[in-house]
Amino acid sequence: MDLSAAIRDEILGSKEQAIPFVRFMELALYHPELGYYMTPQPKVGKDGDFFTSGTLHPVFAEVLADLFVQMWKENGIDQPVLAELGGGTGYLMKHLLSVLFARYPEWYQRLRLVLVEGSPYHRQLQQQALQPFQLPQVWYRSVEEAARAQAFEGIVLSNEYFDAFPVHLMEKLEEGWCEAWVTWEEQEQRFRQQFWPRISVPMQQFLADREPIVPVGTRLEVNLGMRGAVRAIGSMIKRGYVLTIDYGDREEELYHSSRKAGTLLCYYRHRVHTDPFRHIGEQDITAHVNFSALEQWGEEAGLRCLAFLRQDQFLLQAGILQKAIAHQDRDPFRSSAMKQNWAIQQLIDPAGLGGRFRVMLQGKEVERLPHPLCGNNRTNKKDAR
Repeated sequence: MDLSAAIRDEILGSKEQAIPFVRFMELALYHPELGYYMTPQPKVGKDGDFFTSGTLHPVFAEVLADLFVQMWKENGIDQPVLAELGGGTGYLMKHLLSVLFARYPEWYQRLRLVLVEGSPYHRQLQQQALQPFQLPQVWYRSVEEAARAQAFEGIVLSNEYFDAFPVHLMEKLEEGWCEAWVTWEEQEQRFRQQFWPRISVPMQQFLADREPIVPVGTRLEVNLGMRGAVRAIGSMIKRGYVLTIDYGDREEELYHSSRKAGTLLCYYRHRVHTDPFRHIGEQDITAHVNFSALEQWGEEAGLRCLAFLRQDQFLLQAGILQKAIAHQDRDPFRSSAMKQNWAIQQLIDPAGLGGRFRVMLQGKEVERLPHPLCGNNRTNKKDAR
């Protein structure tokens, strides 16, 4: 059975002859055998469907490694844990560990790894990537499972993790809110999306708080699952930092009248479109992260927002320009210096990755920002526009 047939059968077997869009997205991405993230196919890189900052070039990991060591030093975290959520192929963690091994051996030797990965395929790739590093490491299938283990001191790294959570699709009409449901059109042999005024109590509470800032006619995505995940992350960490890198924004920007169509996007072989009912199980489906909600729910979990920045601001303050290499090379295909400098330009380009991604740093039982992020008064949780 293919994935479309499995989703169709669930729809036809339901009392309403429909499922909420959030359930459709969950099946499309995470069906145990057929979901996009669960199948053994490349997702990231030239052979996949999209690129990420963490897989563009190892220089991204170099900047993070320098910053992480500074965090551990300044807070006296002598036996640190480095946790990564949804690490995909393991590329970013592999390069983080390579830098720590080469430049900070005294910290590398004390390090323990915690990895949260729900995809068996990606767990296997991560295990292969990290096999050369002789460090204590443990995998969990979810943050909720990880939260049941002993809390640790260290850093939780989330790079493009929350944008892949299934989301509710909501629309604000004159008469009130509606939610997107998915039906099956037998005659046309296709899925159809319809908005119905069936709203759960948690959703009603979420929308009520945001009613004044959302214009009528707006469609928006709501990631209610993020609240439980953030609560679990707060339980995972006893003292330290949570670093979230993702595309998204604060609510005043996400719900602006210029974004009435919402932010749902699909990625298929490096092409971007907005139809989640094409290439089901073969394409990524994402939505922008609501960083206002991430901050609010983080506060509830004991995580205080220390900084909210664009990626270019974050990387510049963390010292990425110090990684640029002076050279006289002329062949971009062979010059490692040219490749590294090109990657730096891409990562801090305000019209590209640098302006598209946001970085939120949250802390628990830590007093202040790490030193590299303290020297510029633009490091402010309100200043990422």
